[in-house]
Amino acid sequence: MNEAMMIDLSAIVNRKGPLVKICGLQTLQAAEIAIDSGSDLVGMICVPNRKRTVNPDVARNISALAKNSRRIGNGSVYVVGVFRNQTKEEVLKISDLYDIDIVQLHGDEDWKEYYEYIKKPIIKRFIFPRDCDAVSSICTTDDSAICLPLFDSEAGGTGELLDWESISNWAKNSDKPVKFLLAGGLTPDNVSSASSLPGVVGVDVSGGVETDGEKDSTKISKFIHSAKT
Repeated sequence: MNEAMMIDLSAIVNRKGPLVKICGLQTLQAAEIAIDSGSDLVGMICVPNRKRTVNPDVARNISALAKNSRRIGNGSVYVVGVFRNQTKEEVLKISDLYDIDIVQLHGDEDWKEYYEYIKKPIIKRFIFPRDCDAVSSICTTDDSAICLPLFDSEAGGTGELLDWESISNWAKNSDKPVKFLLAGGLTPDNVSSASSLPGVVGVDVSGGVETDGEKDSTKISKFIHSAKT
């Protein structure tokens, strides 16, 4: 059994403090800063022809860096590959090629169908409030061990801030506890508030830690520190 198949997302979620995912990484240097600063998840865009699409060689180097960090006991960071409406075959091929731990599906995919084929844990993007029932279902069943919901904008990476008040009210009034990642418009200045919202067990950022379209080491470190303190 490969290592990815043994990853229990519910155990990761139950770590002390909010999870932090730094996404859209395209350089080893940015990944090193994220890992050294305490990021739990490092994300790479595996969708072709996007402004943050990762180079295959860089992707493999980032995965090797994360796995070496786990081996030497420098935290427990996992590598996330982000896909959008790609075939199961393509997702499996790339996730194996890049040695990805967790597959993030950011389109209209049936996450269970992809999980059964790929056999790696899933982060699935959902839209609020359209997909609240689906998120509740995952959180209240054994599916929580293999799928972690993420609320984000439809496209992702746009810097669009979600409706925190409505999401908070839904989470507080849900019949059973819900747990999800939150993305969309997060920055070092607002992530502390975002990570304390009801239901939020982790935060996901890309553009909010960039300057002029490039990952900013200072912003990455500040974001992680602000989320976790």
